[in-house]
Amino acid sequence: MMRRVAVAILWLLCLPASSNAQAKDDFVRGVIDLSQAVSGSTGADAAAVRSSLDAMAKGLAEWDAAISRVEAGFTGAIGGAPPAAAARMRTTIAAAYLERGRTAEAVVHLDRAVTLDPAFLPAHLLRGLAHQRLNQVPAAVSAFEAARRLDAAAAAPAYLYLQATRGRPAAPDRTAALDALLTAVSAGPTQTDLAVLPPALLDDASVDAPLFVPAAYVPGLRLLAEAKYSEAIASLRAAVAADTSTDEQARLARADALQASKQYAAAHASLTDTTRRFPLSGQAQWRLGRLSEDGADPAGALNAYEAAARLAPVAGASLVHAAIGRLQHAALNLGPAARAYERRVALVPQSAQAHLELAAVYQAQDRLDDALVEDLAAAIVDPANASAYAAAGQLRADMGDDAGAIALLRAAVRLDAKQGAARYALGRALLRAGRADEAREQLTAFEAIQKAEMETQRRQFEENSRALESALSGAKGGQ
Repeated sequence: MMRRVAVAILWLLCLPASSNAQAKDDFVRGVIDLSQAVSGSTGADAAAVRSSLDAMAKGLAEWDAAISRVEAGFTGAIGGAPPAAAARMRTTIAAAYLERGRTAEAVVHLDRAVTLDPAFLPAHLLRGLAHQRLNQVPAAVSAFEAARRLDAAAAAPAYLYLQATRGRPAAPDRTAALDALLTAVSAGPTQTDLAVLPPALLDDASVDAPLFVPAAYVPGLRLLAEAKYSEAIASLRAAVAADTSTDEQARLARADALQASKQYAAAHASLTDTTRRFPLSGQAQWRLGRLSEDGADPAGALNAYEAAARLAPVAGASLVHAAIGRLQHAALNLGPAARAYERRVALVPQSAQAHLELAAVYQAQDRLDDALVEDLAAAIVDPANASAYAAAGQLRADMGDDAGAIALLRAAVRLDAKQGAARYALGRALLRAGRADEAREQLTAFEAIQKAEMETQRRQFEENSRALESALSGAKGGQ
């Protein structure tokens, strides 16, 4: 049971009272309202901006008051409580601090909590997260390893430990953690949350495109991303008076119109000029990146995407990092590609696709253990994802473990019978294992899939050829 709910226990035992959660939600709602109020097609709605900032300030005050109540409720009781109970009280306070961005204060309570009750797994998980946020890598590794040892079969502590030790050579602790992931995946389709706490105020996976505020508000959003909420509100209030987003939004609309009418060069020139006039316009940089990528200018696209990533997206930063990773990977710049995809995974830990794309880069770097970790993570967060099992199985075969590969590859073809690459890899692994009849069955199925795919491609080619001939005939007839 513990293996399945190790992280869920954190929410049951450690998160603050509902009043604290409600106050945080009110603050976040104010942030959402602000982003909408400043991003209208005709510029910011000043009255709506001020209203949303007032709501943020009120929500923040209530959030801080709720945390103060948590502190007051436990401070007097901690000293006289049994060690295990005191550890839980301190962990509750620390969780509230972490959500509020008071990370260093959280560490003080978590250090004491794990001393009082070394067997309380949620305290170790939160302690690892806190040290990660402070960029204190050895302490984070130690905390996640302690959590992993407390529940050696649990997937989440194992993944967090492996994630914190990326790039390190093989070692017994990493092997044990990797075995825990393999066991979790083999045990069956149980989805696991790999995040200890939500990684950001707003769910980064909730949007289909990155959301940016106009240039005037970017300094305030940067402070918001650093959890300097009071300073952020003050900066945003000052920005209302100096807001020139009407011109910025008009320029973006003009570029959209040019692109819609297929005047791509003019749209590109318009967006380039907008980025010069408004260097903090994340929306202009993002759209310039998309247009440059579509126009076969990967270098220009990469420059624009990297600029956009620095401009504090309200949500959807993972999509910007995905675009950067994609272009860096295509250019075989594997180190920068891995770093971009790592940032993406940190923002959307429940995205199987994010894990798979990071795994592909690691595999290209010959970091096979790290690649396998991410393939398995993809299967853990999305147990119905056949591609995750296929990628993990093929990698396991490449690493010389045919028995492990066979189990993973069979899972892949059970989930998706048309997984041709998985069937081929399964057939090869079965051959090496001396199971010729089973191998023949899989290779025959692979051959049928391959023929069907080739036939589909042939038909598509013929349809495209007929469409091209028809277009050329029409063009000639109009001359």
